[in-house]
Formats: sequence, C-alpha cells, structure tokens
Amino acid sequence: MKCGWTVFIITCLIPVNVLATSLRLSGDIDLLVLDGKKVSSSLLRGAESIELENGVHQVVFRVEKNMEPGNHESRLFISVPLIATFDTQRISQVNFNLPPIDTQKAAEAFNATPHLALLDGNATPIPVKLDILEISASGKVIDYERETEHYNKAGKYASLPKFATMMADDSTLLSGVSELDTPQTQSQTLTEQRLRFWYQQADPQTRDRFMQWIKQQPPS
Repeated sequence: MKCGWTVFIITCLIPVNVLATSLRLSGDIDLLVLDGKKVSSSLLRGAESIELENGVHQVVFRVEKNMEPGNHESRLFISVPLIATFDTQRISQVNFNLPPIDTQKAAEAFNATPHLALLDGNATPIPVKLDILEISASGKVIDYERETEHYNKAGKYASLPKFATMMADDSTLLSGVSELDTPQTQSQTLTEQRLRFWYQQADPQTRDRFMQWIKQQPPS
C-alpha cells in the first residue's frame, strides 16, 4: 500500500504535457495573419478561440476599439498593424490584455509606443515580443501576409526565421535553380516539379500530414 501511494504521489508531481493552446479571440483584436498565413474571416466568424499547436507562434493584428469622446459619440480607433511572437510550449490558453484606450490621447500614445500583455489561463504574463509592422506597399489594399514575410526576412525584433521564406511565383520557380536544380526527365510534368519542390521545403510534420492526406484520397 505504501508503494502504491508513492507511485501515486510521483505521478502527480510529473508535469502533464499540454497538447494544444487556445488563442482567445478578443472583440477588440482584428487578427490578420497567423504563423505567416492570412487568417480567413470565415474561420473567425463566431469563434471564441483558435486552437494552436504547442510551440512558438506569430500573430499580426490591429486593435479596433470604440472610444467615447466628451460628446459621448462613439468613435472607432484602429491601431497600426502590430506583430507579436510568443511561445505556448506548456501553455493551454492565451488571452490578449489591452491597456485602457478610451481617449484620443491614449489612442495616439498606443500607436506611438504599442504595449499590451498576453496572459495564460491563470492570468500569468506570457513573454512576448511586440513590434509595429511597417507597411512597405502603397495603395488601399494591403497584403498583410506578404508584408509579414518581408518583416520576417528582414530579421527584425519580432521576426521568426521559419516564416521568412517568400512564396515564389511560377516564373521564379522556372527561372531559378531552387526548383529545377536537378535534371528532370521528359515525362515529369510542371505540376510534379512543383510538388517535389514544395515537399522538400516542408518540415517533417507537414510532410507527414501531407502523406496522410494523400493516402486518404480516392484512386483516380
């Protein structure tokens, strides 16, 4: 019996691995890019959170908050785009915690020197690198995914090298040595060349998921 209690106590002391992290979606946060990829509005519609794998993540977002000036008329504040990186390795929940932004002065101060906190499920601060995403492109339509790629490639404060690979168009793939650096047989199609190229760029986990998907496809 004593041995049984000893095993039970040791088991309780062993930390339980967290398998996933819930990124809680705040109404004041407009999520634009997650881990280098544009976030679909249909994905966020009605959702309270997004499930993430444990590890290092990067989000691009804007703060959108209604302010009430002295005349009590509501005014929407939209911040500059921000980029944040954080590690969820043993964290089950991530919550945005914004400072008070209820006046024009507070809004201007936030845009000048943005600051916020990320908290876990116990309201404990999570280390985060926060930076302004400087937009290089001009025009009304902004490709935040591409701007994030440029940011990561520049090696800035909140950059993540694994999201720095620029997506190449067909002309780049055909003219550069990255895809066609080995002789191709005449029977190999351009589609097959692309598949081979992007398969080689993927990490082992992505390759495994891709192979599982291939096995599930009906024979043609």
